[in-house]
Amino acid sequence: MDIIELTEKAVEMAAGDEKLREKMKDTSCSIVMALKNGDDTYLTLSINNGELKLLKEKPDNPDFVFEISKEDFTKLMTGKAYGMILMATKKLKMVKGSWAEINKIAGPLGAIPKFGKKIAEKEGM
Repeated sequence: MDIIELTEKAVEMAAGDEKLREKMKDTSCSIVMALKNGDDTYLTLSINNGELKLLKEKPDNPDFVFEISKEDFTKLMTGKAYGMILMATKKLKMVKGSWAEINKIAGPLGAIPKFGKKIAEKEGM
């Protein structure tokens, strides 16, 4: 399983989590993770009133954009690195969005890597 497949499964699990859906029921936004690795990959988490979807494209005007290397994203999604530490060490950078609005996306940004870690452990990644 590659990191994209792992991320898709983690988003599916998050989409089915009732507590997370309740937290995001009034939230609509798009969050882009730009995986920098020479041949950039864009993963967009679309939130529409609690509904989560993962798109493999970059929308024209996303609400939030984060940049991270594919290697560090893999570590994040498999539980070998933590988002706050990656941000503190500037390995995960918010290049679009506001810190004042970050709380509206904190739920899925924290939950999806947790689901990813569970999947990675099960898959022996």
